[in-house]
Amino acid sequence: MNFFKTDIKRIFTEQSFWLSLVLGALLLFGGLGYCLSAEDRAGDVSGLYGRAQALALPFAAPLLAAMPYAVMIMTERETKFGALMILKQSGTQKQNRHYRIKRFFTVGLSGAAALAIPHIGLFAVCAALGDTPDPLLLALPVTFGFGWAALSYGLTFVNRQRYVPLVMPQVLYLLAIYAFPYLKLDRFYPPLDISPALNGTAMTPDRFVLPAVLAAAGLLLTALGKEADRQ
Repeated sequence: MNFFKTDIKRIFTEQSFWLSLVLGALLLFGGLGYCLSAEDRAGDVSGLYGRAQALALPFAAPLLAAMPYAVMIMTERETKFGALMILKQSGTQKQNRHYRIKRFFTVGLSGAAALAIPHIGLFAVCAALGDTPDPLLLALPVTFGFGWAALSYGLTFVNRQRYVPLVMPQVLYLLAIYAFPYLKLDRFYPPLDISPALNGTAMTPDRFVLPAVLAAAGLLLTALGKEADRQ
């Protein structure tokens, strides 16, 4: 329990976490400003949250989820930072895996928080303007952020380059955007997992399938990957 408390506190001290929050807020509130200023939207606040949220953020969301904390374990290895890292380096293989998996959950939470906090701010502003969307929509940035951050973290155990866990999820996401329609997987179209308003659909259970698959893949890589241990 002490590990989680310490690790969660560290998330909020990382510059990368705050940078992700700022970028997410800029994308969301930039979209809100556009919607409010567009002539065809003048005076119409119905669906304002969905329109503002769908303009730009869905296409950068995996990067924002990965930025805060996914490569922290690589940073620790490079700098030998902290007593936790010393404990890990002197532990057994079983202890090492246990350490990795505990960090897996804090990384997932960091991605969830990085996306959820700006969305909560947008939700509050839109509600104040007269548009109160379904509160259940706030579950989407949480699950989306957790899933993509988890995959990013898992990638730290199958390569030695810091940029791969940060960039590869975004690359896979963009490839999936183009590939899923051709593969007849439209119902799992990745941007809809955070923004159903992109095609005017309501939130359905399908929106949680891909994030769950990504989280499972990240956990599998975390448990079985060994490449980073040879640094």
